[in-house]
Amino acid sequence: MKINSYAKINLSLDVLDLREDGYHNIDTIMNLIDLHDVIEIDRNNTNELKLSSNNSNFPTDKTNLIYKIFENLKKFRKINCGYDVFVDKQIPISAGLAGGSSNACEFLMYVNDDLSLNLSNEEIKEICRLTGADTFYFTSKKCVRATGIGNEFVRLSDFSNKNIIIVNNGMSISSKDVYDNLKESNGGLGKITVAIDSRDYETFYRQAFNTMESVSEKLVEEISDIKEQLNNLGADLSLMSGSGPTVFGIFENYNDYENCYNKLKDKYKYVFKTKTL
Repeated sequence: MKINSYAKINLSLDVLDLREDGYHNIDTIMNLIDLHDVIEIDRNNTNELKLSSNNSNFPTDKTNLIYKIFENLKKFRKINCGYDVFVDKQIPISAGLAGGSSNACEFLMYVNDDLSLNLSNEEIKEICRLTGADTFYFTSKKCVRATGIGNEFVRLSDFSNKNIIIVNNGMSISSKDVYDNLKESNGGLGKITVAIDSRDYETFYRQAFNTMESVSEKLVEEISDIKEQLNNLGADLSLMSGSGPTVFGIFENYNDYENCYNKLKDKYKYVFKTKTL
């Protein structure tokens, strides 16, 4: 069975306080994009999970979120089989696009259906929480404002079919390093949420922010350069997604969108032309 596993971008992101469980409370707006991995899943009779990928940097051991979510699932249901999982990796790894979380969630939902486990929404939410902070988002697949650790959702107005350029220079950033060096938050996303929900995109493009940029731009200086290039090439908004280093640009003008892609496609390791879903 082959399934698509989509990336997400943070249309805005504010990191709030540190929680007792080690996570941070956040306030973010998330939306899927059409950039996706393809996961091929086959049941086996070994009771083991066997991971492989076309990408040599893809972890195939216990650090992989697919492995973690399978182990966490076993805390809720008895599983008497294993799976062979091949991930055709198109989403850059450790890039702020939550490809690993998306892979894990899609695998969980597949196994739930394949074995008729009938997991409740609360059980799925807890399995995802045990696995990774933003994993549960991929059960939603909508434009949402997410709070808590990123698993409490309020549905926002549709934000699909926006022209998106994704740029990633091939470097990776440790989310932990960014969180450990963050300063005070900007006080949440109230005004930005209202702007998106009312489709006041001019206000949204003007006010959108990611508090993680202040740290990540020091770790990878090229982030600032990429944002500036996107702006100069006509982006209505350029912003880092998650903890980075991926930067995205939103283009209302289709000609600017095409021109930007052609200008940057050979300049960085990863440049994708995609859309919001």
